[in-house]
Amino acid sequence: MKLSTLRRTSGLAFFAAVALTLAACSSSSSSSPATPPATSPSSPAASPSAPASGSAAASGGVYNIGLITPEGNIDPLTTANFNTMFIVGLASAQLIIESPTGKLEPQLATSWTPSANKLSWTIALRPGLKFSNGQSLTANDVVSTFNSIISPKSQSPAQSSFAGIVKSVAASPDGQSVIFTLDQPYSDFPYLLTGANTWVLPAGFNANNWINDPVGAGQFILQKYTAGEGVTYTKNPYYWDASAVKLSGIDAKFYSDDQSELLAFQAGQIDQITSDPTVVAALGTNYRQEREGYAKFDGLVFNVTKAPFNSQNVRQAVAWALNRQAIVQTAYSGDATVGDDYATFPDYGVQPQGVPVREQNDAKVKQLLDGQTISFTITTYQGEQTLAELVQQELDATGSFNVKLDVMTEAAYYAGTTVSPWLDAPVTITDWADRLPAQLYSLMYAAGSSWNASHYADSQLGTLNTEYEATTSSTQRQSLANQIAQIEWTDVPVIITAFMENDIYLSNAVQGTFPNGQDFSGGFDFRGISVAS
Repeated sequence: MKLSTLRRTSGLAFFAAVALTLAACSSSSSSSPATPPATSPSSPAASPSAPASGSAAASGGVYNIGLITPEGNIDPLTTANFNTMFIVGLASAQLIIESPTGKLEPQLATSWTPSANKLSWTIALRPGLKFSNGQSLTANDVVSTFNSIISPKSQSPAQSSFAGIVKSVAASPDGQSVIFTLDQPYSDFPYLLTGANTWVLPAGFNANNWINDPVGAGQFILQKYTAGEGVTYTKNPYYWDASAVKLSGIDAKFYSDDQSELLAFQAGQIDQITSDPTVVAALGTNYRQEREGYAKFDGLVFNVTKAPFNSQNVRQAVAWALNRQAIVQTAYSGDATVGDDYATFPDYGVQPQGVPVREQNDAKVKQLLDGQTISFTITTYQGEQTLAELVQQELDATGSFNVKLDVMTEAAYYAGTTVSPWLDAPVTITDWADRLPAQLYSLMYAAGSSWNASHYADSQLGTLNTEYEATTSSTQRQSLANQIAQIEWTDVPVIITAFMENDIYLSNAVQGTFPNGQDFSGGFDFRGISVAS
């Protein structure tokens, strides 16, 4: 499934987290350079054996954030909800994190190197790592964590990101590295390690009891969790880069809904809020806005097995009928980049070239439909209602379509497993989080994928995606990306009108710029941030 990033989007993206990347059920997510670096230098590390005192870092103040009250147990391995991910992520750390521009950054790992045959990756660990309780963090802890994720019995949403890719995980003979053996070459493999639910836990740790014993290797230590009220954190002196963390702590307050959180931000009770149309309208330019990468796209999905959407002409006609610039301005308040119907986020390193840009073209619509008027219903959930109504208005305005809406509750839209409205209705709108193009292919277009709501499959597309991940040649990857995008654009099983940006508003007291965004893929990174008195 999908996974929402910093925005509190509803839908499948909010329910499950296929780690990305990379983004899956994005943050965040996700992006990648043309050829992933075989290795990356480590950053200067604080000495874990000599932790700073609590008062040594108090000059940065306490940062206040708002979260929607989480429901259910908080388990680092299984949580699929943004709010609980934030709670876990502040106190936890991954091997690698990803910047909003798609650059891999070292975290617990210092380098990542593929074998000559590309069938394994060696992840070198930072020396002297420790968990927040002072216990050493070793290769065995990493192995234990990822074996829990990839186990056939795993309940982790991240399992699907590694399925069919990772064969086994083992510590190196010297115990300084972890070796991931793959089923097949996968050039973007390091990005999978930035995904949701990939925080390293102590070996043998009971993740289901984490909230009562919140051990992690992140920038902060969870000091107190009060159900229905909030969470308090203090700086973690054992964090590998503790000297770069200026804040003395973070206070997270729980709110019942987005409106309550907006009022709290306006009252100065919290230091940040996610940008969305309501927030933009209320705040305007009175506060600093910071861009944190991309959050998602909302796909208009056709079930290609059902008439009239088994016709490529009909699908293309819908695509040509939409005013994408108007959708960006109205549905996303301008905080989005226009999409062109191929599943490559704008922050991914290999951008398709040579694919025609679709703009609204009524003459093209009439030509493709040959004078027909197409009637159909778009099925979606309440979180997508604004976009659905706009699409309905634009299509009806052409005179070539007669569109109705079936807006369901979120629970009803995703109800069922093998049979579900979001999987079986003729036309749906569903959100997908930022992740790698190859991941999106395996979830959205691959034959047999349980999340292939379009029921579309193309053998050539599958072959090209396999070839893409098997090569590290930048020239070949560009050529393959062009061919993949052209097939998606031509067959158009899913219309992608826009990629929504991940922006936040900050109070005027916040000093500094977030180095890697505020999402699981960026490690919920607060290094360099402080709050003025």
